[in-house]
Amino acid sequence: MLLQELLKTKTKGNHDQLEELMFVHEIMNKTLSLEQYKTLLATNYLVHANLEFKVHLALDENTAKQVGADQRYKLSSLIEDLKEAGISKDELDQININVPHNEYSPAAALGAMYVLEGATMGGQVIQKKLRATPAFEGLNLNYYTIYGDNLMPNWKSFVGVLNTAVPESDYQQVIDSASETFMFIATVSQLVNTTLV
Repeated sequence: MLLQELLKTKTKGNHDQLEELMFVHEIMNKTLSLEQYKTLLATNYLVHANLEFKVHLALDENTAKQVGADQRYKLSSLIEDLKEAGISKDELDQININVPHNEYSPAAALGAMYVLEGATMGGQVIQKKLRATPAFEGLNLNYYTIYGDNLMPNWKSFVGVLNTAVPESDYQQVIDSASETFMFIATVSQLVNTTLV
């Protein structure tokens, strides 16, 4: 079984739990409120602010080149979206967050990236639904449109590396890290919900 398929199977429970917290039903029904959108934005910002650089820097040089890590930073687009939505970045930066790892192994970094890149894959559907909701008229939705036409090619190139670069002996590290990342996002979401209310 390909590592990508193994990850999907092993993290399904985490993924489903996170969908509940991240208002997936409201997005799909086009009933998401602006306040719920702000919660999503704040959650995504804090997750990327705490993980993105750490995860990318943990990749070995060859893998980083293969996945095009330097083209996968999303933090600046989230900062733009925060400004547009009138959310204070400084206030969010004050929230105390416990990150899963102080230092990632290359295999664990790929596990975390699997979750972050997978979340971006949903962006295309999300932005279409939001654009069909009057409350979001005029918003740029930078994060949800980050890859533009490269969305599917970027995902395919990432999983292509994931499926070939990781030795089977490291599979468990990747799976554990992906599960921890899903749980981390869920924790951040709950923190944001209690902080921004």
